[in-house]
Amino acid sequence: MFPADVTEINELVSFAQREGTVYYFNGPMPVFSHAEQDRASFRMFASQWVVNGNCTQAQIVRAFGISAISMKRYVKRYRQEGAAGFFKARAQRQPRVLTPAVRQKAQELLQQGQGRHAVAQELGLKSDTLRKAIQAGRLVEPIKKSAAIADKSQRSLTDSQAVMGRGCVRVEERVLAAFGGLIEAPTRFEPGRDVSCGGVLWALPALLANGLLHRQAECFQLPPGFYGVVHVLLLMGFLALRALNRWSGCALSRRGNGGICWGWIGFRRGTPCGPSWGRWPKPSRWPPGARA
Repeated sequence: MFPADVTEINELVSFAQREGTVYYFNGPMPVFSHAEQDRASFRMFASQWVVNGNCTQAQIVRAFGISAISMKRYVKRYRQEGAAGFFKARAQRQPRVLTPAVRQKAQELLQQGQGRHAVAQELGLKSDTLRKAIQAGRLVEPIKKSAAIADKSQRSLTDSQAVMGRGCVRVEERVLAAFGGLIEAPTRFEPGRDVSCGGVLWALPALLANGLLHRQAECFQLPPGFYGVVHVLLLMGFLALRALNRWSGCALSRRGNGGICWGWIGFRRGTPCGPSWGRWPKPSRWPPGARA
């Protein structure tokens, strides 16, 4: 934009760049200078030359290689606001939705551990508005400490320390089931590492969508206990995905992996879950067309 040699704008005015500074001359006399990176000073002085009649806008455009529309804007600003208009701070747009009061309330809710979606709903904000505020640093989302994920060694240690025998965890629920105080234990999935055949969990939504548990309460019944009909059906579905066409194939699985992988519903010691596995009841009532 500013060549090193002296450049004439017209027969009266010229400019030159020396060691990072731009000098302007009216004839042989220097009249103004500014740093090479000081664009505001350049715009102000170029507009001043045009307004004072020292040169035309076209001559400035040709000499400095700027666009004509930019030069028109500089001249318009100089005429409306003067030289100060090129140096005033740019006005910042005030937030219309995330006002200081709303931002303070949102920060308090985030510090309490609430998620972004819950905070946005409570304050009547869009989730995207809250996300942009967090990314811009106007809101600070505390880092959630994730629970430690057990690996194979840690799970083996936990299984060996179970008070009711190896792998017999969830003691309270097992005791309730033994005394008839529990119909069936709830299925519980937990994060884990080094779990063999863990990929079968990706098929769980497909199994449910295809009716794996459809009308199971009407067709099958088990006496109250730790394991229920839902557990057995899920186990059967996962075993089918693993291409185990015989129940004896359960014994080939590594100890502990089945229960961890399938929500603690399977076998914890390489054997089927429950002493009554061989007495799996027949359906009490077949649905229409099920035996066709």
